[in-house]
Amino acid sequence: MMKVKKIKSTKKPMALEDFALAIQTDLQATRKETRDGFAAVRKEMATKADLWPLERDIKTLEKNVRYLRDDVKNITDAMVSKADLANMLAEELAKSQYAKQIENLQIRVNVLESKPGVKPTHRTA
Repeated sequence: MMKVKKIKSTKKPMALEDFALAIQTDLQATRKETRDGFAAVRKEMATKADLWPLERDIKTLEKNVRYLRDDVKNITDAMVSKADLANMLAEELAKSQYAKQIENLQIRVNVLESKPGVKPTHRTA
């Protein structure tokens, strides 16, 4: 029977130079990864920088819309409704020198409408 020979490993133990080389290799790889990461961040920031003018335009638009809404609110608050205008005209017409003549004419129209059976209509001044 033949004996199996044990093979001894010929691997040398790591020397100080080997450790230094491994550290330098890892350090260079880390530097490269860091550099690539920062380049990606710079690229992303550059694309976002293109959007900054749009953000400013949107903020300006929002501010202008807010001013427009305030203006519309002020205008609607200052506007007179049709009912208010009709009441004011009726009051001013009642103060007019022709108010009595208009009242007499209205009475005559009502009398004329009632004779043939026409229903009187409601008229606002």
